[in-house]
Amino acid sequence: MRTNIKRKSDVYAVSTLFKRSLICAAIFGVIGTSHAQQTPSETNAEAEEVIEIRGIRASAAENLAIKRLSNAVVDAITAEDIGKFPDKNVADSLQRVPGVVIQRSGGEGTSVSIRGLSSDLTFTQLNGNFIASSPGAPTRSFSYDLLPSNLVGKVEVFKSAQARLDEGGVGGTVIIHSRKPLDMEKNSGAVNLEYTYADITDKFEPQFSGIYSWKNDDENFGILVGYTNQARTNRTQTSAVNIINQNYQYSEMSNGQPVEGGATGYSPQSFRQLVLEEDRERTGVQFTTQWRPTENLELGFNYFGFKLGLDSILHQLEYPEWHNNAKYWTDVHVDADSEYVTGIDYSVGAGGTEQIAQIPRINGEFVIEESKSDTFDFFANYEADDYNVKLVAGHTESEGGPSEKYRAAYYSGSNAQQQNSSQFFGWSFENQKLHTYMDPEMFNNLKAGIGGEPDQGATDSSFVGGTQEEDYAQVDVDWFVDWNVIESLHFGVKYRKGEIRRDTRNTFYLDPDFDIAAGEASPDGITLEDDYSRNDGIPNILDVLPDKPLGNLSDVINVNVFPAVDWHKYQAELNKNFKPYTRFEPDYVYEVEEEIFAAYGQADYKWKDLRGNFGLRVIRTTTTSTASDRFEYRLDRTDADGFDIPNDTAIQKDILIIPKSEEKTEVLPSFNIAWDFNDNWVFRGAAAKVIARPSYDDLGRFQTLTYRSAEWAADSSSRDDFNPETDSEGWSGSGGNSSLEPFEAIQFDLSAEYYYGEGSGASIAFFHKDVDNFVVPLVLAVQRNVPGQSFTVNGQTINVGGDIAVRNFSTSANGTNATSKGVEYAFQHFFDNGFGIYGNYTRNLTNQADVSIDGAKVGESPLTGSSDYQGNFSVFYENDLFSVRASYNERGPTIGGLVTSWDLNYYTDTYEQIDINGSYNITEDLVLSASVINLTESESYTHLGNDTKNRFISNSYSGRRIYAGINYRF
Repeated sequence: MRTNIKRKSDVYAVSTLFKRSLICAAIFGVIGTSHAQQTPSETNAEAEEVIEIRGIRASAAENLAIKRLSNAVVDAITAEDIGKFPDKNVADSLQRVPGVVIQRSGGEGTSVSIRGLSSDLTFTQLNGNFIASSPGAPTRSFSYDLLPSNLVGKVEVFKSAQARLDEGGVGGTVIIHSRKPLDMEKNSGAVNLEYTYADITDKFEPQFSGIYSWKNDDENFGILVGYTNQARTNRTQTSAVNIINQNYQYSEMSNGQPVEGGATGYSPQSFRQLVLEEDRERTGVQFTTQWRPTENLELGFNYFGFKLGLDSILHQLEYPEWHNNAKYWTDVHVDADSEYVTGIDYSVGAGGTEQIAQIPRINGEFVIEESKSDTFDFFANYEADDYNVKLVAGHTESEGGPSEKYRAAYYSGSNAQQQNSSQFFGWSFENQKLHTYMDPEMFNNLKAGIGGEPDQGATDSSFVGGTQEEDYAQVDVDWFVDWNVIESLHFGVKYRKGEIRRDTRNTFYLDPDFDIAAGEASPDGITLEDDYSRNDGIPNILDVLPDKPLGNLSDVINVNVFPAVDWHKYQAELNKNFKPYTRFEPDYVYEVEEEIFAAYGQADYKWKDLRGNFGLRVIRTTTTSTASDRFEYRLDRTDADGFDIPNDTAIQKDILIIPKSEEKTEVLPSFNIAWDFNDNWVFRGAAAKVIARPSYDDLGRFQTLTYRSAEWAADSSSRDDFNPETDSEGWSGSGGNSSLEPFEAIQFDLSAEYYYGEGSGASIAFFHKDVDNFVVPLVLAVQRNVPGQSFTVNGQTINVGGDIAVRNFSTSANGTNATSKGVEYAFQHFFDNGFGIYGNYTRNLTNQADVSIDGAKVGESPLTGSSDYQGNFSVFYENDLFSVRASYNERGPTIGGLVTSWDLNYYTDTYEQIDINGSYNITEDLVLSASVINLTESESYTHLGNDTKNRFISNSYSGRRIYAGINYRF
């Protein structure tokens, strides 16, 4: 069951542009049909013949031809046939492009990184324009799992800039092209029915897609429709360390008892084992019309609608740090050098019967979520003898986030009953995997009412949602001239206005008799009284346990028994006993608006064997961020008798909404050159300045400022969790930075390409990017303005207000001197006997960045998300009857976030995967197909630091998937 939450931003106003576009589309249909009946085409004989690309070999040859003929540094992927993209996911195909690394979720590609830079620095467009696709919290990174590959005809990856291309990709620009009806045969299309099976879910699930194109006899009016529906269950299994201690002092054992002191080393303090189950239902719709009322004029309309239902259940066994102490230990295991703790055995009774261990904790989460994206545009092209004029205007919008989300936890033991469902348990690391064990009777004990105490403090029903939209309009002019070496001039202007909203929502589960309409539940008057609660009603574990523990576990989850919550029972218990109420939290909201005006001029030149382009793009960006700023005053943590007060005494100021606006003008030159040395060799060079805008969260995140009195700080200093940087007397806080500059990069490319035979070639390319305004997280001393406020501490009246000094303010700022450089190799060869091979390898030579603020170096940080290397190799065989292809992909160690306390980064280890695709032609148009994704059952592994792999952080497995289906092309 899905719950729809209505609010003002949920229902988008239908713009005048949309109305006019629909009217135009309808008129095209009437006039186009009438025109076909009354005025036979006189230019039909001159119409360009369209030849469909069919098969692996033909597709690979076209990809290479696009690369060769381009004036810029471009790689391309074309569909093998109508409705038959090379992979199930566009991102999965892009990983075979040199320099491209993809990020996966549930085994599917979700985002794309180019040449060692974050996916947020890859700019993705649909038919040359931005497409809103963000699920939940808005992001600049395109969500590839929202886009069905069946509707895609071609994808271009631009690694060098051109003035005519929209700015926004420091890493590169990906342009996805859909099909158009006048480029296809009349009454042509394809229908595909397929089933998929995953070893980790043990389910067979159907997928359907279809595309149909029609045009009239005069071939001047056409309609194309496409539809796809894919239902898939993902299951990802993960073991992970939450907290790892450096120089951890573990106790040695003597006669079965821990000894104080002992050796020091690395040891996990808290870890967990997770099984994430996702029900994904992806639907996609395309509607395109084209009409050529005259030889020179073409009009058209596009609509794309994508929807991704993503309901999920997270099962988790958690081993928290607060019960991981020596009183339960019976043995400690270390490595041969006594440097790393490799395992600990526990017993509930080891510390005496009064000590009841409550680990593992049975934890989990239930989410009902949906993301949707709608895009429409109107386009018009006018072609004269020596110039072309193109017009595009459109609107794109997306909305995403959960409609229901809650999580809860149960202890395996019960302090109240002095019972524990597991009398012993333990863990160890072997062969870079986490192994755990516990009393095999644990689940049966829980079913019998032994243990299972609910953790009231772990319940949560808050979630993040968001909307994103953009209006755009663009005019481009191509002027074909004969000015010596200049062949054509290109001019254009583009206007974009985009808005995002990110919010936090909370669901409260109320007593059925609670009167929401009476006003108590209004956003500005809501309180958590005894009769108005969300967390006190956590169901008894006996009411939510499944019939048996989780099964079908891979060796990533090495545990002898995995107790879990049946979240559908949990949902039924809540619905039976409570009524939900969801509100938007006014102090956790931010909005960012960007108004962008761009103008460009570009010249294409050719002189003898040299060709290319140069140009200039000028952009003015006005960024307005609106965030809710919250002010909190922590005054005293003790009462008159010196006992701790359960909740900190605090005064929270009313929320302030303060718009912040910044305007920035950028001038971006670009230059591309290609030298056709002879029939076989092409040499290229490129230079440009490019930009990418900071993330929405870094720009707009709400601000929180907290004042701590001297009394509060003094009392806190004696607590175990005291942090002198944040808990001392004075102000601290966090928030976004609306003054962030966009990423800027000066980039250079050099390459040599050798083409021989039909569809065969090899290339080597060198790239270098110097990135400025690199965004990094920092803790700074700043001045911030707060409203006037008075409060009393120990009888003294304290007044605050105006500009105040904030000692520790966590935010983001611009750094300098980040560098990404490397080399790419690629090759492709076809044999006469039907075999073929192609592959590529990319080496990133520098991933380390100097971070400087106001000209002063403050540290170094690797370029997160980058990999040392990435390579692909494919071999295929194809004849008139069948084809088969095996693809090998390897990604080198990938740099993750920085752990500042240790000055070490997370590293995801080398990942290797083999995929196999095959097809058999029953007839020319009826084809059986099959695929195996992740034949090698590969899993990812993450560790801390690059000097050793012994500091385990996580490993994860999303399964092997098998597809089998039938495709009919007509």
